[in-house]
Amino acid sequence: MMTKNKRNVLIITGRYLPGYKDGGPVRSIKNLVDYLGDQYNFKILTCDRDHGDTEAYSNVKVHDWNQVGGAQVYYVPPKGFTFRIIKKLASQVDLVYVCGCFSDYAINTLLLKRIGLIKKPVFVAAMGLFSPMEFRLKYKKKKLFTTLFNLTGIFKNIHWSATSEMEVNEISQQVRTYGNFIIAEDLPRRVEDTPINKRKEEGDLKVVWISRIAPKKNLIGAIQVLKRVRSNIEFTIYGPIHEPNYWEECQAELQLLPPNVSWTYAGNVESEQVVETLREHHLFLFPTLGENYGHVIQEALSAGCYTLLSDQTPWQDLNKYGAGKVFRVDDIQRFVNEIDGYAQLNHEEFSSKTKDVIAYVMNNNKLKVSGTGYHHIFGRGVVQ
Repeated sequence: MMTKNKRNVLIITGRYLPGYKDGGPVRSIKNLVDYLGDQYNFKILTCDRDHGDTEAYSNVKVHDWNQVGGAQVYYVPPKGFTFRIIKKLASQVDLVYVCGCFSDYAINTLLLKRIGLIKKPVFVAAMGLFSPMEFRLKYKKKKLFTTLFNLTGIFKNIHWSATSEMEVNEISQQVRTYGNFIIAEDLPRRVEDTPINKRKEEGDLKVVWISRIAPKKNLIGAIQVLKRVRSNIEFTIYGPIHEPNYWEECQAELQLLPPNVSWTYAGNVESEQVVETLREHHLFLFPTLGENYGHVIQEALSAGCYTLLSDQTPWQDLNKYGAGKVFRVDDIQRFVNEIDGYAQLNHEEFSSKTKDVIAYVMNNNKLKVSGTGYHHIFGRGVVQ
């Protein structure tokens, strides 16, 4: 039952809990519910199974509402995002928030809005889909969609939710927009400020990579960096295999690592165990090709991992606060030099660095939550 006087928000997304294989998008919505679920009535329409699974979740009711944390969740099978169900659920809320614009559920929502069958405001969360490197993946399909959408005015009566001015510019390069943007940075995972006691020996380093195993996340780039390091490295890889052919390429490159670098693929990590798992490692290496937020980055920092990133994320100030470094994705030698330098820290020096990392991420979390743009999105209009 929806609470009186709270605005009712329908979020339409491809995957949600208990799924975890889609990584950031699931985490984005969960964090939103965790922080703002006491201020808004969140209702979520989503698929009844995780990415790549052939069976529905065993513990949910399909075609019905389920209480999941602070939200009501309505699960449908694949291809179940019909015009009828979207129209029905949209009529019960004050605002519709749809994640992305290329999936079937997003296209159906946009079409319903265009022909006037959804009367409520519709926001489209860009979800990083328009970053240059991301848009390049399946470029022909995406370009066809955006061209058709522009010609038919699909985007005319919707609003955009973007995570930064950079993302606003990226969207504007691909679609005809009408200035209907609100910037709302992704909210961080709730993390307790608890002491982190890691051991480290001089000359040794535990390096971790965690994300979906797909070209955009650039695991191969991380491997290319580790091929050149001279320190003793334990390299651990976590994450679901989204593209098997790409994983085969990664495995071939892993076999070429030098003797001073040992590696392990440790499989998937349940979402709620990510931070605890990462606490076992010293440094997070993530030369990603593009993130509109990067939940794994926030999670690695929360676990006290010094973080090395490409310049394709919003996390541009790590060096200023001693929490890590940001390099161009193709500047492999600078990644190498930083890893070798960090490996030489003794335990006392390393512990001091870890405190800097934790101080940075806790302050960053507070700033993001206190100034969130989601209130501007969900507060639009008047509750009838």
